[in-house]
Amino acid sequence: MEQKTTDQINLATLMIRLKIALFRLWPIVVSLSILFGLIWFARARNSYVPMYESKAIFTVDSGYTAEDIFVTGAYYDQYAAQQLAGAFPHFLSLDMMNDLVVQQLDKGYINGRASAEAIADSNMLVLTVQSNNAQDAYDYLCAIIDCFPQVAVYMVDNPQVKIMTAPNLPTEPYTEVPGITTFARGAIIGMALGAVILFIYALMRHTIQTPDELKSTVNLPILIALPKVTQKKRRSGTSLLITADSDPNMAESLRGLRMKVKKLLAPTGGKTILVTSTLAGEGKTTVAINLAYSLISDGHKVLLLDADMRSQSVARTLGEKAIGSGLLDCLKDPKLSITSCIRTAQHGLDYISGRSTEKRHYAIDVNTVRKLLDTLTQQYDYVVIDTPPSEIVSDSAALCRCADCVLYVIRQNYTQKGQILNSITSLHQKDVKIAGIVFNGVPQFHRQYGYGYRSTYGYGYDYGYHKYNYSRYGFTYGYDKNGKYGKYSKYRMKTEEESK
Repeated sequence: MEQKTTDQINLATLMIRLKIALFRLWPIVVSLSILFGLIWFARARNSYVPMYESKAIFTVDSGYTAEDIFVTGAYYDQYAAQQLAGAFPHFLSLDMMNDLVVQQLDKGYINGRASAEAIADSNMLVLTVQSNNAQDAYDYLCAIIDCFPQVAVYMVDNPQVKIMTAPNLPTEPYTEVPGITTFARGAIIGMALGAVILFIYALMRHTIQTPDELKSTVNLPILIALPKVTQKKRRSGTSLLITADSDPNMAESLRGLRMKVKKLLAPTGGKTILVTSTLAGEGKTTVAINLAYSLISDGHKVLLLDADMRSQSVARTLGEKAIGSGLLDCLKDPKLSITSCIRTAQHGLDYISGRSTEKRHYAIDVNTVRKLLDTLTQQYDYVVIDTPPSEIVSDSAALCRCADCVLYVIRQNYTQKGQILNSITSLHQKDVKIAGIVFNGVPQFHRQYGYGYRSTYGYGYDYGYHKYNYSRYGFTYGYDKNGKYGKYSKYRMKTEEESK
């Protein structure tokens, strides 16, 4: 069996992984966004200091007039005034200016920051003072205006300051109180960090995302892609099996799986169907139970055998009490008849599931298991076997050699590719022939990868629900608008399946 180990990720696969990562990790992204928004808001709130601003607009004249000299003195006055106004910001940094302002304020210190801006091609100035105290800002501004002529006298003989807009006493801070804007800045940063986490998660998650990726990883036929469904709980806390009747997509997918399995068993007349997986939690028990129910709905007599002797879960999944003996009891006690362990669940499903598990290693005798299966196949049309995960427990390999058809369940975005390859290789080395892959848990928002996946992953070609609830072949397959199963009734479908 040739296996492909290519781990290259193209853009389409990466986008699908990002979409799945977002679907799974969106609470983390939202939480990070809210958390960083709150942190940014709290930091800004704690460090917030209200700042007040006082402004004044005035002109600076050199003191020369046209009467003092010839008419050209007016031009000199304008030129000198522009030079003086342009140098005004420099005066604010002089020690002499600061000393005079401190004396003027009579406080011994300056509480504020002053800045000046000279208006180009004029002798006008805009003087701004900022302080955390409104009165200090106003007093500082007035002190600068009063002290400036005493410092500017060293540049011109008679500097004059003419107020155009008088200083104002601020009543409200000019700085914005931290609010929704501050929270939004932090939220954006948190969202960006969440996006980075999603991207890293998508790159590092070496799991199977799509049937195409599965096909390129393992060289085995993909029998069906089962849609993802939500499992409900009983009030008592036990799980409630999701049957085919609860989801139409699941019903059609299981019908396709049932027909393919029957077709695989037809040439040899085999009756035992084994379902396994790489790890626990991939849905092999749910697949086994639903496949058994699907076979029962087709008129067959079916037995479901729980062969996971370390974790008997069939009875619990069916909502039944874990009582009675199981396969392990029959293997340990040759006098115990396997038929005495059979119980009946809802809808007429016969099953064998023990009430206890055994964690110590127990070597399975293949010949004994085959004899037990031969006894069961004499009474039933099909025996569906639920086994332990093949990567964890070695029992699966021994049980697989006793089955006529082995189905390998792989859950979407669950198991690492390396684990899948190691498990399948191990089974192959023990002469186990896997009939095909059941790709389980495909999210239904991936319409092209769920039920009715185009190509060979569904039942037939392009067999699925389309815009008008029937397939591209009209009413031949699929449901019409009245909910009837096309022009093929279920009895005619049954006849055609038997003829195949």
